[in-house]
Amino acid sequence: MSIPYPTNSDIEIAKYAKKGLDIIFKAGFHYKKAGVIVGGIAPENEKQFNLFEEEPFKHREIMDTMDKLNSKYGTQKLKLGSQALDKTWQMRQDHLSPNYTTKWNDILEVQ
Repeated sequence: MSIPYPTNSDIEIAKYAKKGLDIIFKAGFHYKKAGVIVGGIAPENEKQFNLFEEEPFKHREIMDTMDKLNSKYGTQKLKLGSQALDKTWQMRQDHLSPNYTTKWNDILEVQ
């Protein structure tokens, strides 16, 4: 699932995530929680616009307000209703690759 225009709106991202889930969901199967892969990240002042579709700007003020409140009172104090309000699970990270380029402790030592 890809979004046809660049956005930083949690509301738009959640909307498209739900659309993707609706496409692949089949009743009767057991599912596991999974993450979302985000690509094509760019600064807001450098985003490439789509000729035929533009990001709806109706969420900009809401998202700015949410960001300010979360900055003031702590991360994820204010969430969308579709987000896990009582996140009780932890993501499994048993098979993470070492972070050679971002953590000093993971840099290889050659002797």
